[in-house]
Amino acid sequence: MIELIDYTDEMFDFILDSNNINKPQVGFLNESRLQLLISQSNYCKVAKFKGEPAGFLLCLPEDKDYDSPNYQWVSERYENFMYIDRISVLPTFQNEKIGSALYTDLIYFSGLNGYDNILCEVNIKPANPGSIRFHKRFDFEECGSQFTEAGQLESYKYSVEVQFLSKKLK
Repeated sequence: MIELIDYTDEMFDFILDSNNINKPQVGFLNESRLQLLISQSNYCKVAKFKGEPAGFLLCLPEDKDYDSPNYQWVSERYENFMYIDRISVLPTFQNEKIGSALYTDLIYFSGLNGYDNILCEVNIKPANPGSIRFHKRFDFEECGSQFTEAGQLESYKYSVEVQFLSKKLK
């Protein structure tokens, strides 16, 4: 059974550890960077599977002061959006529909709150074909790409190329 729970401060360490276990597919976070993201997010949920924390999803709306080159790319091109900054599922719980439960809930939340689009990016260098397949199942479509040089942010210790994906809600 999957249970989705709104973020509380007791979940901070779990989110940090879950995030950093899944790099490079999910960019590295330190404590201060995670605190910044949580303070700006309007959607942050932890998924529990059979009572154990299994994964999380953290999203931001438009008009946030966030120096992520990917968030800035989206902000320059879209309005009234939800931006999926990161999703992480612990390896032990992958293939248990944790990501699907989180995305289904996010789509419902975003529609209920009147957003036009949900946007995210997926690594294409280093490749993350599983994530691209996952997003296609939720009808996300490619809407651009971007290359980021290593060293631009702490989370970019290596060069990354991402594909941006959009799910239209309206």
